[in-house]
Amino acid sequence: MAASARSVIPALLARHEREVLASWLVSQTAAGSLRSGQIRENELRDQSQSFLRAFVDALESAEMDDPSGEAWSPVRELLGDISRSRAAQGFTPSQTATFVFSLKEPLFTILRDECKDDAGKLAQEMWTATTLVDKLGLYTTEVYQQSRDDIIRRQAHELLELSTPVVQLWDKILALPLIGTLDSECT
Repeated sequence: MAASARSVIPALLARHEREVLASWLVSQTAAGSLRSGQIRENELRDQSQSFLRAFVDALESAEMDDPSGEAWSPVRELLGDISRSRAAQGFTPSQTATFVFSLKEPLFTILRDECKDDAGKLAQEMWTATTLVDKLGLYTTEVYQQSRDDIIRRQAHELLELSTPVVQLWDKILALPLIGTLDSECT
């Protein structure tokens, strides 16, 4: 039986979405996203709210133990956009993954309140939530790394195009500017 068939997480998040969002924003802010000046408060709020809605939608219609399924496509697409944006904004991989990982604290709080009388159920729900959030957090790091690699490749290509040209004027006579980079691609 799939974890989502017996999990209380989708209903809890739908019922407590506002509280979770507020608490999650506090967690992210404490993690330093806003203090570093890399992202504005309203952008962080919009990203968090969009993710939380997509997350709840996916939870209600998909298997919680497999975020690689089709129902999770909107969540992965949103996380991909966020990861690429943060890579371009100069966030670290840890700061980028913290966007997802910081959701655990508010999620665990509502789980603890809901399952306070059933330790076994609480442990099961926390394990389900941890596994899912960890997989999504790791996904953000993978997309972040791909984005950083793309940025580095693009910048290297742009630098090569800006490199110093070498022009042969006569046999054994070359002309070149006094500034710039010389490499084997210039000749």
